[in-house]
Amino acid sequence: MHLPFVSRAYARGGRSEHALASRSGTHRRLQSDEMRKGAPHAHSFALMAVLVLLGACSSPAASPGASAPAQTSSAAPTVEPTLAPDAPCRDCWPLSGKPLKLGAVDKRALLVKIDNVPLARPHYGITQADMVFEILVEGFATRLAVVFHSQDPQTIGNIRSARLADRSLTPMVRGALVYSGTSAYEMPLIQGDAANGNYVDLSADYTSGYYRVTFRPGPYNMFTSAAAMRQAIAAHGADTPQQIPSWGFLAAIDHAPTIGGMAGATAATELTIPYREDISLVKYQYDPQTRTYARFQNNAGKAVRDVDAVNNQPIAAANVAIIHTEIWEVPEIVDAAGAHAHDMRLTGTGSATIFRDGLRQEATWSRANNTDPFIFKNASGERILLDQGQTWVHVIPSDWETPSQ
Repeated sequence: MHLPFVSRAYARGGRSEHALASRSGTHRRLQSDEMRKGAPHAHSFALMAVLVLLGACSSPAASPGASAPAQTSSAAPTVEPTLAPDAPCRDCWPLSGKPLKLGAVDKRALLVKIDNVPLARPHYGITQADMVFEILVEGFATRLAVVFHSQDPQTIGNIRSARLADRSLTPMVRGALVYSGTSAYEMPLIQGDAANGNYVDLSADYTSGYYRVTFRPGPYNMFTSAAAMRQAIAAHGADTPQQIPSWGFLAAIDHAPTIGGMAGATAATELTIPYREDISLVKYQYDPQTRTYARFQNNAGKAVRDVDAVNNQPIAAANVAIIHTEIWEVPEIVDAAGAHAHDMRLTGTGSATIFRDGLRQEATWSRANNTDPFIFKNASGERILLDQGQTWVHVIPSDWETPSQ
């Protein structure tokens, strides 16, 4: 099936400097005796006087038991300025906006390909992701590109093959591409990207750290861990510091819904992404108590709440971003059922819709090249900032509608 090709536009505290404080010791004042001896003893008296004088010079005079008070000094603490409610966060994870505590913000992100058909659900480790991209693949099913940066799950699965869009998304997060393999057409392209330093290629075809589980049938049974993939990155000599560009997140957790580019937005607490109705259609429901979106996906035509099988926690998205772009079939890649793979334009500009804080904002997206993040702006040209937490990004054809209410 051919898709239309349409463009739309510290605080720092000083320490007490006790080493500079003075303390005076006590010195008993000596007095010379009356001279009771005659002239023959004058030399002895003179010698004694000299010794007394030297002793007096060696210690400061003080009253018995008295000491000078210790002097201390400390620098005034530096007070960090309070950010405006609509200001972007500082000292936060670039892909989730969460405050930096412990952890290496300059480590590589892992972009992991996870299958999304019903037999591959529930997913493992997905609630620990910073971002998730849902991409159309053959037969109009979808596949996930799951980005782990601020958290490293012990179990991630199931792992499936890469797609052409991953060649654009992985450099954006300075990432390592974690996948089971790919088509004969795409494999040399990925290897060429890795040779050029665009990202790290961690295909299961030639990377250790993957394993098969017995509780799922193949090919939905390949799993890995973040630790294993980071070991693989180190084996490549690629565990070097990375500067991952931020997507732009609000600094304040509690804020008015309309700040940060959402002025003029309309209320929308339910939305639908019109993927295949039998196995892929997605719905989100906004929860004002948690300020997150519950995700549901169809299985046999019925909506099922998405949960993480590792911890049984439901997926709760802080933001949902819809990117409209041109998507087309790739004749060189055909699956066993005869369906063609897809490629898509992920740089330039296009229309977008942002769901945040129970609001819907029509927007534009822009991205100059594959190393840049997506930037969203409203009709007034104001940048839209995201809420702290997990963001789901859906890349869909330009002419698809995303109904909401």
